[in-house]
Amino acid sequence: MNEDFQKNYNQLTNVLEQEVKVYRSLLDIVRKEKEILVSTNLDDLSENNKAKEASLIRLRSLENQRIHFASEVSMALDLDSENPRLLEMAVALGNAEGERLRNLHSVLDLLLKRMHELNKNNESLVNSALNNITGALKAIKNTLDENPTYKKKSVKVEGKAQSGQLVSREA
Repeated sequence: MNEDFQKNYNQLTNVLEQEVKVYRSLLDIVRKEKEILVSTNLDDLSENNKAKEASLIRLRSLENQRIHFASEVSMALDLDSENPRLLEMAVALGNAEGERLRNLHSVLDLLLKRMHELNKNNESLVNSALNNITGALKAIKNTLDENPTYKKKSVKVEGKAQSGQLVSREA
């Protein structure tokens, strides 16, 4: 292999290793997010979201680099450089370099699957909390709306005061 190929290959593997590190830290952030959601500490949740956003921005940058170097390596291996695939490159290389790409691919794939599962669980926690809050607010609203003290035209409604009524009918 020529020198340019080796340089692009090394840069590709370095970017992939950096992505693995960032994905691992992002996985820790998502795990911590679940604990924060359960504890309902909004300040910690805000800080966690900022860390998550910073990690995602870093990943976008690394992903652009990965696409560039993967295209270069694919072109050198006479593979589809428009849609570079790590596993195709690994098969084309076939040696220790190919095995390294296979390993990095499997690690990234596993991290993404774990993160997807955790995000799904966190989403269900958030949706459950929102449903509980919405239900409680509707119950409060219904309790207050069902027993108005006055009808239109300021006519007093006859009847006994009930719980949940904020204003007594008797002055």
